Amino acid sequence: MGAIRELFLNEGQEDKAVVEAPAFSITKVMAVVAPLITALVTWATSRLESVEFTSGQITGIIASLIGFLAITGAADVIARGLATSAEKAATGRGRWVRFEKPLVAKLSLQGPDEDVAVVAASDADPPEFLCVREDKSLSWEPGSKVTFS
Repeated sequence: MGAIRELFLNEGQEDKAVVEAPAFSITKVMAVVAPLITALVTWATSRLESVEFTSGQITGIIASLIGFLAITGAADVIARGLATSAEKAATGRGRWVRFEKPLVAKLSLQGPDEDVAVVAASDADPPEFLCVREDKSLSWEPGSKVTFS
């Protein structure tokens, strides 16, 4: 129940999100409420004898609902992206160098150090190294977490 509360109150802890602004509650609420309202309206109209919808009209109502949710979701993402960009500038890796032969290093994490192969370095501030981890995944790690042996 705590996770649902965090979701709707924007209290979740997001790790290294590109867009740091939390999702607007209107998007979250509409994603839950819109299908419920649609089901309620469908049930109510089925009880009325004088109102009948063709299958084309029902399809139109469903498509309109999906379109409304898509537009609301897209507007949410665009607004959060604009809010994040106003708060902080994007930092790219303008220059980096690839090592011909990977360097052996240790990556300091919360648990025991992990053996990695460093295949590139960037001139970011602070410097970062592109590490190949044991599961073959790639990640840019700050220089303070990488120790060369």
